[in-house]
Amino acid sequence: MRLPLTALQRTPQEKQDIALSWRRPDLNFFAAGACHVLAFAFLETYPRAGFRPRFIRPVAGCGGAHVYVTNGLTAFDAQGYVPEAELLALHRAAYQAENPAWRAEVLDLEVPLAEFCAAHHHRPPWDFPPGVWERALAYLSRFPAPPSRADG
Repeated sequence: MRLPLTALQRTPQEKQDIALSWRRPDLNFFAAGACHVLAFAFLETYPRAGFRPRFIRPVAGCGGAHVYVTNGLTAFDAQGYVPEAELLALHRAAYQAENPAWRAEVLDLEVPLAEFCAAHHHRPPWDFPPGVWERALAYLSRFPAPPSRADG
């Protein structure tokens, strides 16, 4: 059973102190705060699986930004594989339970990780403690690989 991302989000102190955020368990760390790193590590690890990155971008004044990957039907994030529609519905429900006015748009990301970070105020990998990419790859190894999409 998936946890609502609101249960995994960073505290205000963890948002201010990267070392404190870094010490969280992998699930919490990659669910909130480093989801974009995990998503792009997935894409690098499984380039032929047919997944692409998507960004849940809340309207101004609302929290709950999230990056995940999808093949159009199945999504992957720190909690593993799930139908994309379910991921989006659960995300919306969790944040609207805290703020009924919560709204977001879902964007396809068509830029490299560094450009995404710069454009959307996300911490780039080099601003995390050393080893964030390796930590993401190790975390990914806990999940089954997606099937490669058929060529042709």
